[in-house]
Amino acid sequence: MSLPIVLFWVGLAVLVNVIAPQLQAVVKARSVALGPHDAPSLLAMKRIGKNFQQFESDTIAMVVLEGQHELGEDAHRYYDRLVGKLAQDKIHVEHIDNFWGDTLTAASSQSADGKAAYVQLYLAGDQGGSQANESVTAVQRIIGDMPPPPGIKAYLTGPGPLGADRVIYGDRSLQVITGISIAVIALMLAITYRSLWTVLFTLLTVGIELITVRGVIAVLATNGLMVLSTFTVNVLVALAIAASTDYIIFLVGRYQEAVAAGQDRELAYYTTFRGTGHVVLTSGLTVAGAMYCLSFTRLPYFQTLALPCSIGLFVVVLASLTFAPAVIVLTSRFGAFDPKRATTTRRWRRIGTIVVRWPGPVLVATLLISLIGLLALPKYETNYDERHYIPAEAPSNIGYRASDRHFPPARMEPELLMVEADHDLRNPTDMLILDRIARGIFHTPGIARVQGITRPLGSPIEHSSIPFQLNMQSAVTLENLSDLKERVTDLSTLTDQIQRMIDITQRQEYLTRQLTEANHDVTAHTRRMEQNTNEFRDQLADFDDTWRPIRNYLHWERHCFDIPICASLRSLFDAIDGVDKLSEDVGGMARATDRIDMIQPQLLAQLPQLIATMQTVKTLA
Repeated sequence: MSLPIVLFWVGLAVLVNVIAPQLQAVVKARSVALGPHDAPSLLAMKRIGKNFQQFESDTIAMVVLEGQHELGEDAHRYYDRLVGKLAQDKIHVEHIDNFWGDTLTAASSQSADGKAAYVQLYLAGDQGGSQANESVTAVQRIIGDMPPPPGIKAYLTGPGPLGADRVIYGDRSLQVITGISIAVIALMLAITYRSLWTVLFTLLTVGIELITVRGVIAVLATNGLMVLSTFTVNVLVALAIAASTDYIIFLVGRYQEAVAAGQDRELAYYTTFRGTGHVVLTSGLTVAGAMYCLSFTRLPYFQTLALPCSIGLFVVVLASLTFAPAVIVLTSRFGAFDPKRATTTRRWRRIGTIVVRWPGPVLVATLLISLIGLLALPKYETNYDERHYIPAEAPSNIGYRASDRHFPPARMEPELLMVEADHDLRNPTDMLILDRIARGIFHTPGIARVQGITRPLGSPIEHSSIPFQLNMQSAVTLENLSDLKERVTDLSTLTDQIQRMIDITQRQEYLTRQLTEANHDVTAHTRRMEQNTNEFRDQLADFDDTWRPIRNYLHWERHCFDIPICASLRSLFDAIDGVDKLSEDVGGMARATDRIDMIQPQLLAQLPQLIATMQTVKTLA
């Protein structure tokens, strides 16, 4: 059965690579965006684009023009032609912030030295996805087809082109990594086994398994059963090479041990399979299960690794349990995997003896060695700038360097902020609020520049200061002088109304004076009532002191509530206690009337002044 198994796997490898494109081509055509769709920043950006009816994605690109001298008319003509050509591509370019093309806003997108300018593009497709990468390629093609004038260079940079370059150089690095990995594996196998045939058939087995895994994942992704990214391919290939190499080494090593122990080749094969089959199965399924757990994450960076890597490892495990043993059986007929030198176990026995005899010191020593790698952690700083992870000669990195020569670094990484309200914000009050928000954001640490409707050039608008506005108000007043003259005819009506207010206020003064006198009488009566209440309270207190033994007896009597005369007398004595509360309330009322009696004359004194003021106003009118 070994030959049919080998033919099956070889045929499967050929089939999956014929019916579907290569894995890199599939990733290029079906790559997904690496940002989570429910991220607040992504939702906010798409809402901004929807509200302004400009764009529906989060892919931003910058076209930077750099000249050896200050940009002149030839640069402006080239810029206008380039922007016009980009605007015609409705499929890949959703919106263009054409500030440099307008004389009113040109300074906002031009460098201080006048040697560089940029235009911001919003491309179709979410950043990192296939559509976004195609949009970047389309813009690069348009720029390439329109060479700039002499002395001027055009660069395409920004987050979108940087993500597209990451895919391109990720594919290139994958080929290099694969080649280096195969070369290192071949070298180590040659040093270990010292057999050309062992090295060749081991590499052949690893190669067939790797090709099969890549083909299976490509077929599944082509049919829409899973999503991929550049990181998926890199991790998948690395895991497939590592796992298939480990498992074939398990099998070959156990096979050579059995042959060296004197077993014939057939018995050695069964010994090998019984000793390593369960190890390969459990090891592979463990890693595959761990990779599948990445599907529970929210970031597409990790989600795209889960299903492809787990399925790929499962294919490697199946091949290692069927294809690799079949290769060993077929090639063992002419001794391809037979050991070329005597196997010695003396060194390993010594190591095992040391571990068993001194487990504590060995554990401490290994932990100390492991801690050496942890010494770098205190100074470790995570860097999320993708510019450092792609080559310096990448087009986007070249564009970033050109921009850094003339603009602050943040200019190529703009952040958008939208202020949304339930009414029209185009009024002076809301404009002041928007400018206040812009000033607050500008003073936030880490903010280099704020550009908005109240500061289109990134700085406060000229003549927007308060003194200038006051001067402008005076000018407006002079212009409205003719209207003020027409309003003079209305002053007679105003005089009549003021006289009516004076009459009403005089009547109010008369009534307030009567109210003050009446309140003074109430205050006097209240003080007398307070005095009488206090005397009544004191007399009841004397009565209560005289009859206190009887009162105490009524409280001590358990059955007092059952005896009517006892209960009524006890209630009477309890009512005497309420006189204290009544006295306190009367005292509070007396104090309140005193305050009213004090405030009322003051209020009355204000009315003549008010009448005099209104008479003055009438005279001025």
